[in-house]
Amino acid sequence: MPFVRTRLAFTVATALTALLGGFTPSADAAAPTGPVTVPGSHPDHLTAAEDAGRIPTTTNLTARLYLGTRDPIGLDAFLTAVTTPTSPHYRHYLTPAQYGRRFGLAPSARNRITRWLTSAGLRITEDTPHYLQLTGSEAHFATALGTRIHRYDTSAGTVQAPVDDIRVPAPLAQEAKAVDGLSFNLPAAARPLGRTEPHLDTQRTVCSAYFGERPATTLPKAYGKTQTFAPCPYTPPLLRHAYGVTASGATGRGRTIAIVGAYGSPTTEQDANTYATTTGDRPFQPGQYRERVSPSDWNITKACAPPASWAGEQALDVEMAHGYAPGARILYVGANSCLDTDLMDAESYVIDHHAADIISNSWAEVIHTSAPHLTPALLNAWNALFRQAAAEGIGTYFAAGDCGDQSPDATPGGLNCDPHTTQAQADFPSGSPWVTSIGGTTLATTKDGRYAWETSMGDNLSILSPQNTGWEPIPGLFTFGSGGGPSDFKQPWYQRGTVPHVLAHGHRATPDVSMEGDGAIPVVIGYTVSGQFETVGYGGTSAAAPAFAALQADAEQLSGHTLGFANPLLYAMRNTGVFHDIRDPVRPTAVIRDMGPDAGTYRYLLYTLGHDYGLSATKGYDLSSGLGSPAPSYLGRFRRHSG
Repeated sequence: MPFVRTRLAFTVATALTALLGGFTPSADAAAPTGPVTVPGSHPDHLTAAEDAGRIPTTTNLTARLYLGTRDPIGLDAFLTAVTTPTSPHYRHYLTPAQYGRRFGLAPSARNRITRWLTSAGLRITEDTPHYLQLTGSEAHFATALGTRIHRYDTSAGTVQAPVDDIRVPAPLAQEAKAVDGLSFNLPAAARPLGRTEPHLDTQRTVCSAYFGERPATTLPKAYGKTQTFAPCPYTPPLLRHAYGVTASGATGRGRTIAIVGAYGSPTTEQDANTYATTTGDRPFQPGQYRERVSPSDWNITKACAPPASWAGEQALDVEMAHGYAPGARILYVGANSCLDTDLMDAESYVIDHHAADIISNSWAEVIHTSAPHLTPALLNAWNALFRQAAAEGIGTYFAAGDCGDQSPDATPGGLNCDPHTTQAQADFPSGSPWVTSIGGTTLATTKDGRYAWETSMGDNLSILSPQNTGWEPIPGLFTFGSGGGPSDFKQPWYQRGTVPHVLAHGHRATPDVSMEGDGAIPVVIGYTVSGQFETVGYGGTSAAAPAFAALQADAEQLSGHTLGFANPLLYAMRNTGVFHDIRDPVRPTAVIRDMGPDAGTYRYLLYTLGHDYGLSATKGYDLSSGLGSPAPSYLGRFRRHSG
C-alpha cells in the first residue's frame, strides 16, 4: 500500500510531569504564576529561512485542546496494580463512569480552561471527555497561546505552524495537555498495513497443500536444489487447527471484538458470510456483526488511502477475527479518515462506551519522518486513551508494521514502508507501552494441517532471469517483513528481565507476540471489488493483529475472565512453554509463488524466507517475533485456570 500524504494538524502540548521532572509541589512550594512555555511547540524542522510571514489575523482556525487527567501518579499506580497478575488488585477494572469520576478532570478544572479560552475570544464547539474543539481567528489563538501562526515554504510545500513555542497559564499546565490543529499540510501517516494481491485464479495456478509438497521441477533450481511451490493461501479452518484453537473448543462466545479502521464498506457483512461459507465456516448470526460508520461525514481526500483500500483491510480484519473466534461478536468502527483526530474519535468511542472487550487495529504511523507530525504531545494524547482502556479492562492490539526496522535503507524495495522515514524505528501506535504489538511470522504446516514450524516474516524477492535459466538476484531484494524495534518510550515494567538491554536500550521494544501474516504465504480473504465478490491473498501484520485479538477472545471465553491489557500477563508466561520460540532458518529456505499466467514475466516469484530487514529471530525474545507465537498450550493454559 503506497504511503500517502495529507493535510494533518501539528500538535503542541505540555506535560506537567516532564516540566517538573515528576515532582509534585506541596501547597507552600513556589509555583510559577506566569505563562508556562511549552518546549517543542514550534516544529524544529521549520527554519527562519523558510518563514513566509504571518497568516492573516482574520483567518478562521479550528483546533483541539486535548485534556489531561486528574491524579496522573495515582493512575500510574492503579494501572500497574490492575494489570499485573501477581497483584491483589489484578483485573479489578473500572467502568467508564468510574474512570471519569476517579481520573477525569474535575468540573472546576474544565471551568478554568473554558474561562481562559473564551476570554481570548475562542469558541468551544465540541466538549468531550478527551478534548475541547475550538474555533476562532488567528488573532484569537495568538492571544490565548501567546504565539502567531506563520506560513513556511519548505521543500515539501507550504505549511503553517506556530512561529514560537506556545504558552499556557501555569495553573492549567496539567489540564491543558495539547493543542492540535494549528499546522497544516504536513505528511500524515496512518496507513492500512495489509498487502493485497490479485484475484486468486486457483484454476490456473500451482500451489502446495502444505509446505514442501509440490516441487517446481520445471523451474530453475535455487540454492543448489529444486524449490517447491508455496502453500496455497491459508484459510481460517487451517489456521485454527495449526494454532490450537480447534483443539481447545473455544469460539470466543460471549466476547466482543472491536475493529477500528477508516471509512467502511457497505458489503462487509455479506462478503464475510460468503467468505465463511466458501471456506467451510459458518456465517454471522443475526446481530453478531455490527458497524458504526458515518459515510456522510467522511473526509475522502488524497490525504488518505482511498476507501476501497481500507475496504480490503476491513474485510481482512473482520474475516480473520471471525475465523479465529467464530462465536465472538464483531463491531467495526470506521473513522471518518486516516487522520489522527478521526482515528482517535473512533478509538475513544469504543473506550468511552466500553463497547468491546478487545480492540484490533491494523494501521500504523511513524514518529520520525522528514516532516514530523507525531509530536510528544500527540503521543501523550494517544497514550491517554490506551491507559483509559487498560483501566477499564479493554485489551488494545496493534499490528507492528510490515517494513522490518522501518529504516530508510528498507524503503526502496519494501512494499509497505513509509518513504518519509528518517531512521530505524518502531511503528506507532504499536510502540506504545499500553498496547499489545503483534508481529508477523511465516507459518508452515504438516500434511494433516498441524503446526510444523515458523520463521520470521521477512521476504527477499527474486525473479526469473530473462532466459529463464536462473533466479536473480540471490538471495533477493527485501520486499516485506515484520516490524519491530525500540520505540520512543521508556521500557515498561513488564519487559524488564525479558527484553535484553542490547535490543531495547532502555526503551519499550516491539513486537510482543507474533502470528502468521507473511505475504509470501498469505491468508485468503473475500470481498466485493467493483461490484463483484473476489477472493484475494492478503499478507502483513494486519492479518496477525486480528488473529491474536480473536485468540484473546477465545482465551477470555475459556478462562471466564476479562484479560484486559495483556502485556504483563504475556511476559509473565514467557517461560511456561506457551509460545513457539521463533528462529531464523539455519539454511536458505525458499518457496516459489505462482501468480498466474496473467502476471506475465512476473508469474513465478522466488521468496527467500526469514530475512526480516534489520531484525532477526533468535532464541528468546527478539525484535522480529517478540515472545514468539502462541502454541496450542497457550489456550490450554486458560482452560486449566478457568473457573
